[in-house]
Amino acid sequence: MNDKGTGIIDFILVIFIVTAVFADSPITSTYFASEYNDITMVRKAEDSDGILTKEFAKFLSSDKNPVDVKAAVINALSWDINGKSNATFYFEYLQQKYYGDKIDNLSFEQLNADEIFCLGYLTAMDDYFDVMDALDMLDVAWSKNDRSFTVSMIYAIVEAQDAMDYDWCEVWFLTEDVLLDESLIMDMRKEAVTAIVDYMRLYEEYCEDYDDYNDYDGNDEQ
Repeated sequence: MNDKGTGIIDFILVIFIVTAVFADSPITSTYFASEYNDITMVRKAEDSDGILTKEFAKFLSSDKNPVDVKAAVINALSWDINGKSNATFYFEYLQQKYYGDKIDNLSFEQLNADEIFCLGYLTAMDDYFDVMDALDMLDVAWSKNDRSFTVSMIYAIVEAQDAMDYDWCEVWFLTEDVLLDESLIMDMRKEAVTAIVDYMRLYEEYCEDYDDYNDYDGNDEQ
């Protein structure tokens, strides 16, 4: 085989490996929506084609719905390796909600903590190859609601997605920090937490050489 043929095969192999790695990652492998499928809107999201509709957007913006259920809806809408545009739709929905037909720039000051959180999580799901914008939004959401276990855990998952590029142990450390934070209000179902931890704990083995390793044993789950 000539060098050109070998080069093409090597390129295809690299693409395959990168695709496989990112298809198995914190954002793509922490599916917990099934632990909320007793809730109609979560089931609708699971049965949908993964596209955010006005019905879903309205649900995400309602103060009547708990933040963990909103997270479950977004989780059920899921991700696509080719990218999605659910965050754009939600942003446009929020623009209409706060400004109507007026042309104005929507800012985080107009949004409540849950809306910023949902926008951030949707952004991460839309493009899990580049989560920097999502992290900026989730950081703001967390600053507005830093006692929520749900907000903290989703934030950690997206941070862990970024950490995949440089430190696989950090993937677990970020998760463990949330699990061990006694100041957080447990507003996520135990089964959902378990579904997340079962995957994130796969990265624990990369932390064995760290002196500050805490070794979370799971007994703190409520």
